[in-house]
Amino acid sequence: MILNTPIGAQRGIALIVAMVLLLVMTMVAVIAMRSTTLDLKMTTNTTQTRRAFQASDGTRDSISPLLASHVFNRGWPSEIGGTSSTYAHFEIPDEITISNPELEYPMRENGTFSELATRQPDIRFKADVAGDDKVDAEDMYSEIWVTRFGKVPVLESNQGSNSADLGAGGGGNRVYVILDVQAKGRAPGNARSFTGSDYRALIKN
Repeated sequence: MILNTPIGAQRGIALIVAMVLLLVMTMVAVIAMRSTTLDLKMTTNTTQTRRAFQASDGTRDSISPLLASHVFNRGWPSEIGGTSSTYAHFEIPDEITISNPELEYPMRENGTFSELATRQPDIRFKADVAGDDKVDAEDMYSEIWVTRFGKVPVLESNQGSNSADLGAGGGGNRVYVILDVQAKGRAPGNARSFTGSDYRALIKN
């Protein structure tokens, strides 16, 4: 027995099937777009976090020569308002700003480690590549805190020397002054990264 289905009924079924398939495809597309958007946000956050880490770690390492000059000359250059001798001249890059040039870090004049949470940064690094005074993708921003931990004698004759005459030059004694250097790097998207290390400077003059 052959059943004849009306043409109108066949057209109705085809429309329903097409709408169901269209709905399924739309849902798949929406889910795929949401997944792609989430992956893009995760990738962007990871990139900015790494950029903040690079700003923190890189600028912390870049100030090592400046700290060595600061310790050797007993202060920052007089050109920027420092207290070092008039014969002591060392260049401060344009990207680096010393918060208070009158302070001598090895003598704890800038504060102690216990005050770190409430202290202002000792050094600021800003490489404004775009030149618009904003935090852009190409720029590097960081803040650096320097804290004296203590000193370590190089020669046994230095044991028992007073910290007040650190590196005064009497008798050719040499000591290492240990500085803790902590840096906070910033990047677009409110990304932050903290790094730290110990810096050992030789007092030999």
